[in-house]
Amino acid sequence: MGFPRITVLGLAVLLGWASAAAARQTEAPAAPPAPAATDSPATPINADALPVNIGKIRRAVSRPAAIRPESVRPVFRVQVFSRSPTIDDILGPDWRKGPTPLGAMTHREFLDLVTPTDVKGYAAFDNKQALVVAATSFALQWAVTKAMDKLRDASTERQKEAARKEVDEALAALKRARREAGLPDK
Repeated sequence: MGFPRITVLGLAVLLGWASAAAARQTEAPAAPPAPAATDSPATPINADALPVNIGKIRRAVSRPAAIRPESVRPVFRVQVFSRSPTIDDILGPDWRKGPTPLGAMTHREFLDLVTPTDVKGYAAFDNKQALVVAATSFALQWAVTKAMDKLRDASTERQKEAARKEVDEALAALKRARREAGLPDK
């Protein structure tokens, strides 16, 4: 993250210095260069030996500016060639951990912290109440099951009793008919 910022800052300073120097050259008449304060004599530079085309540079500088700023304030444009920063570069390496809590812990958080798992109650009951609720639930289920069995047996008992009564009445009618016919009872 530090390298691209330094690069951008360095380019901005370099461009600012270059544009300020160019502005001074166009506004002021060309002054003779100041002698160098070095001990060695100045060596003449052969312009034809340089790998640049001076005529091409003069033609480019003599053209009118492509951008005309509305103010006299200098405008700097910078293009940076670098990799895109990742979310870790922007937010830091610990961004996945989330924000810190706003205040002290709640009573529930404290109880969860200090109560062993084996002793924790379930649902809205403590362990003793949960045992009572479980026992009464099993007893109620057993009682309801037995009542349903008795009701089913009672309905079949009524049917059996009605069938017995019908058979007894039929046997009594048969005995009467046999007596009237003068036949012996079996």
